[in-house]
Amino acid sequence: MKALLAQPGFLAPSGTFGADLSYLLAVLFTVMFLIAWVLAKKGLGTQHHKLIFVSMVSMLIYFIGYYYARQLGVLTLEGKEGFGGPQDVYNNIFIPTLTTHLVLVCLGLILSIYMIFQGFRACDKIDGNYILQSRELRANPKVFKYTIAILGGLWAGNQLILTFVRDKSFAAGLAWAIIFGVIGLVVYLEKFIEKSIPDGARRHRLLGRATMITFALILVTSTLVYLMLYVIYPKI
Repeated sequence: MKALLAQPGFLAPSGTFGADLSYLLAVLFTVMFLIAWVLAKKGLGTQHHKLIFVSMVSMLIYFIGYYYARQLGVLTLEGKEGFGGPQDVYNNIFIPTLTTHLVLVCLGLILSIYMIFQGFRACDKIDGNYILQSRELRANPKVFKYTIAILGGLWAGNQLILTFVRDKSFAAGLAWAIIFGVIGLVVYLEKFIEKSIPDGARRHRLLGRATMITFALILVTSTLVYLMLYVIYPKI
């Protein structure tokens, strides 16, 4: 998979297939979220529910597969990615932009996973239509504890396999730690937010807007990173 992603791209002469695919999918996911948001504003709950579920699941699979296989952010922060511009631009513009992008990606992953489960729990299916219900929505304490324990065990087992069986790099271990950390934060997010916004329908609407803004910012920062890496300052 890494060899395929490293092939020459189709958007810019200096780009790679992986970078071009990543950028196009970022645009596609953002457009899908915008359409789903418009459907929700129009009261088309079922169509919104289906589109957002498909787009978020697809995006999560893509993010996990792509960032684990290519380790884009980790490699770039280590100076291994092809930035060919001046050092001051690299330090003062590129790295802050990339860091912001990676933080937003992690935040987007947290919100995406959370919104999928919260959307199911906040809705009732009435006459074949998903409708948000205004009611108090709280997580089961026992399920919360079991989930945290299972996540911790899975992460520890995965790290042992990466270290002693597959002999993977530090970057691979870090990528998996981020993935498990994101899932753990989603679980803790529920406990924190349910105290601040107990009403499930109101919570879904407010966090839906926050998620949409986050993915719009991800698209902006990914565009800037792509332009600096492959258009403005390509490594020759």
